[in-house]
Amino acid sequence: MSQKYAPYGLWESPITADAIAEDSVSMSDIFVDPVTKDIYYIEQRASEGGRYVLLRNQTQTEVFAKDFNARTRVHEYGGAAAIAYNGTVYSSNFADFLVYAAKDGKIKPITPEDPKKIYRYADFCVHPVHTDLLVAILEDHTHDTPQTVRNSLCVINSTATTVTALVCTEDAQKEFYAAPTFSPSGDKLAWQFWEHPDMPWEGGQLYVADVHYNSNTHTLSLSNTKLVAGSASTISACYPLWASNDNLVFTSDEGEEGNRFANLWEYTQARTKPVLSSVVQQDFCMPPWTLGNYPFAFLDNNGTKAICVAWRGGRSVLYVVDITTGSYKEIKNEMFDFVDIEHVRRISDYSFVFTGLRSNAPGAAMLCTLTGPSLEPNFQVLRSTASTSAAPFPEGIISLPTPLELKLAGDKIVYAVYYAPNNPAYAGSSIPNEKPPCVLGVHGGPTGLETQNLNWLKQYFTSRGYAWLDINYGGSSCYGRAYVERLKGNWGVTDVSDCIEAVQSPELCSLIDTKRTAIRGGSSGGYTALASISLASSAASKTKFFASATSNYGISNLELLADDTHKFELMYMIKLLGGTKAEIPHVYHDRSPVYFSARIETPLLVLQGNDDEVVPPAQSWTIIDGVIKNKGHVEAHFFDGEQHGWRTSETIKKAIEFEREWYEKTMVRVSVSK
Repeated sequence: MSQKYAPYGLWESPITADAIAEDSVSMSDIFVDPVTKDIYYIEQRASEGGRYVLLRNQTQTEVFAKDFNARTRVHEYGGAAAIAYNGTVYSSNFADFLVYAAKDGKIKPITPEDPKKIYRYADFCVHPVHTDLLVAILEDHTHDTPQTVRNSLCVINSTATTVTALVCTEDAQKEFYAAPTFSPSGDKLAWQFWEHPDMPWEGGQLYVADVHYNSNTHTLSLSNTKLVAGSASTISACYPLWASNDNLVFTSDEGEEGNRFANLWEYTQARTKPVLSSVVQQDFCMPPWTLGNYPFAFLDNNGTKAICVAWRGGRSVLYVVDITTGSYKEIKNEMFDFVDIEHVRRISDYSFVFTGLRSNAPGAAMLCTLTGPSLEPNFQVLRSTASTSAAPFPEGIISLPTPLELKLAGDKIVYAVYYAPNNPAYAGSSIPNEKPPCVLGVHGGPTGLETQNLNWLKQYFTSRGYAWLDINYGGSSCYGRAYVERLKGNWGVTDVSDCIEAVQSPELCSLIDTKRTAIRGGSSGGYTALASISLASSAASKTKFFASATSNYGISNLELLADDTHKFELMYMIKLLGGTKAEIPHVYHDRSPVYFSARIETPLLVLQGNDDEVVPPAQSWTIIDGVIKNKGHVEAHFFDGEQHGWRTSETIKKAIEFEREWYEKTMVRVSVSK
């Protein structure tokens, strides 16, 4: 079939919003029963209102009832909603916030009735001897304000259906816990702890304590609690996992200034030390925005070797690390094309599972077995997220990512990922010398990372003749701690300038139409988009640099956010902005887009969930009102039932179509008609 020509941005594409939304599925977790070796996974289905479905791999059937939602709202972002032990599956249920146990077809709640949904549970671990006792995170919303929510570790007695405190202090309203894990004998417990104003990747601390069992009361208690790694504000230790009764392995970014990367460390009774013989300048974990996303697992019973995920050039790599010698070996073959590997879990010797994402194919729950002295990997797909009902898209329609390392002013390096316009039905533009319009995507966090996995939203645009550009601005994760800390005190400055300067770089100017570039983002990415087109400090607001903009549940008022966001991020801004609202009120004011809405000349699309507690709807309403009062160009859509991000098929479809129509009328068709 001969190829066609049409203006960039107006190509016809088989990748429709309906096709994306209809069977939108993502793999949110995979875990293994350490006794039976059964594999389970949780997938999120947009077609079922965003329900998280817990499936058993062996039967490919649901473990719980059809209306069960295996999701938790601990820290709002959740994660670690379920585990399995000796044939019993335990899971939080989003519908009623209770924890349930399922075994041999029998399902029962194991936490007390909670009609007001006050208590939230996550990150369970089963005592290896007294297996009806589970330690978990308990988040208490009795006084449901960000300043008064209380976090602790608790013990769930699944036989008696009771919950008792294990680690709880008078300062619970400013404390956080994660990753409780028993030693193989059950004699010790390790966990992560941090408190305001830290985030877990800034000052996560690991504690170890002796575990005592009281046979009279059938309860657990702790003694000899000891800090073994991490330091408030300065060193982050995460993801504790027992290699043996005497050896705890974890990630830590402790090191010399300028050469700090999250590598593997270990704690024994003798000392805490790095596992690797020298620092590997790659992060061996992502920041724990969600619970339970372990980046490594042990390959043998003795815990002498581990399979580890590290990040190199914005992509995942797999290493086998010898814990005893500190050496490591990369694992790959012609089948290894994963760019994002998460939720790594051990099955048996040299066999593990993970969730894997590719650039050129849908994600999947994966099984890998390493064989022979060379540790040759064999990868097997357990369950794919590919649509089972939609017609396949034409071969060659996927635009593959091109990682870029941009050298900007002052020899500053910024990382980006470029996707070229691509559609096998088109040979190019019908307009001579036309360069494609570009959508610049800004990730959330802001301590996040835009990975290079297949994203059908990006392909929706590239298959219509748009270029797409992701900017991992200074402050993004997985490039070392120094890169993350570029944003310290500079949120709304560094992220904004990096986006603008990246578009102006020689590498990008030759590829895209810089005068027809839209900036878009969600949450803190939406903030960067709004800041770019409004703040007095932004070069882009002075000249209408961006032709269009989209804010998905973006932040417009930092003063308001400091009071009404959820507990997990309540004090995140203290470091991002350089102080509290009381200490530096002018900074909170000067970096809040809402106060500069009169400067917004860029056409702005606002999309917002009405039930969002992370970035409440007021954040969107205030910026919309400001633009309207100043006779600016703004369009807004609010979605009932949606929280922080789109989960239902209907919303996903509408959001995609609203965004495409917005760019067409504000920067594509207007230029074509000239």
